Amino acid sequence: MTLRLFASLFALGLLACPILPAFAQEPATQAPAAETSSSDNQKFAQLITEAQQFQAESKLLDAMEKINEAEKLRPDTAILHNMRGSIYTAMRDFDKAKVQFESARELQPGAFEPQFNLTELSYVRGAYKEAEEGFRKLLEDYPKLRVEIRHITLFKILVCQLKQKNDGGAEETMKNFTFMDDTPAYYYAKAAFAFHKGDKLDGHTWANKATQIFKRAEQTVPYVDSLIEARWIDSLGIPEEFKPAQ
Repeated sequence: MTLRLFASLFALGLLACPILPAFAQEPATQAPAAETSSSDNQKFAQLITEAQQFQAESKLLDAMEKINEAEKLRPDTAILHNMRGSIYTAMRDFDKAKVQFESARELQPGAFEPQFNLTELSYVRGAYKEAEEGFRKLLEDYPKLRVEIRHITLFKILVCQLKQKNDGGAEETMKNFTFMDDTPAYYYAKAAFAFHKGDKLDGHTWANKATQIFKRAEQTVPYVDSLIEARWIDSLGIPEEFKPAQ
């Protein structure tokens, strides 16, 4: 997943750090050591916030520096591994990203964030069958996900189905969305079908409708990034050699 997606998920309160960005992975999800002082806790939280801000501004090296500083205060913290993984993903260094997300999973067995991030790596790489299976398992394993997270996960399943030319399956997935939802999934799903059929004008029309109705960037960025990774929307931030084949 792209960096912007990571940041937007965090903003939705989905991830560990602000991701998808911030999925807000709260530092509280991993208890601090007893000897950690209150001032150190405050400094740690400040560094996380600064790192997230640098991420949002695509200042990746600055963000990594803040993460490294935070690690000195609290080593082996899942949120730091998730954040590093998101930065490596933005850099298109998927192997390093995978190592970081797996480390986060080891530190927080059963946590949603690292599982989502690992599945997202399959999506970003264009391994759509693998990604679809992973996203489906997430919905099965975490049946009480917030609607924002459930819908972006279902949307990614829909894109995976279209990429595998399973239009019928995508039509079934589409039934999970309506224009009355509190998320833009319905509009972006319509856009995905249009892009899949080669109708870029209609695709952009549906995407524009979404941004007109849902004003906050964190509501729409995860969907836009998903379309970018699917190569249906152009992005100068993804080098051609790293884009999955259609």
